[in-house]
Amino acid sequence: MHKTYTLGKAERLKSVVRIENLFKTGKSFMAFPFIVYYTVDSDFDKEGSQMMVSVSKRQFKHAVDRNRLKRLTREAFRLRRQKFNELFSAPYSVAFVYKGRQMTNFEVVSQAMDAIVQKFSTILKEQ
Repeated sequence: MHKTYTLGKAERLKSVVRIENLFKTGKSFMAFPFIVYYTVDSDFDKEGSQMMVSVSKRQFKHAVDRNRLKRLTREAFRLRRQKFNELFSAPYSVAFVYKGRQMTNFEVVSQAMDAIVQKFSTILKEQ
């Protein structure tokens, strides 16, 4: 059986309750061009780990630009999902809020995602 490397529907954060919990009780840090919000969800075990991406409509007026940034971010996350799963011992929620003011390419998003993985490893080792 082949292992799928997709970012499926079950891994996308869509629950209003879980999103509110993430932004109210979660922790955050900045890794330019993202602000990363995260929380470990022991009470959401059955749903597993989930992620979401947000891009400001105020900064990027055209939906095409917002969708491209979200697609690049999801792809960068998908390629590093195994590292995220190794760092967190329990199911987690993570939100990537894009705060850059201009369009970027995949290299910049990929480097930012590497920095986020490094930041998570230092944060979780301290706990």
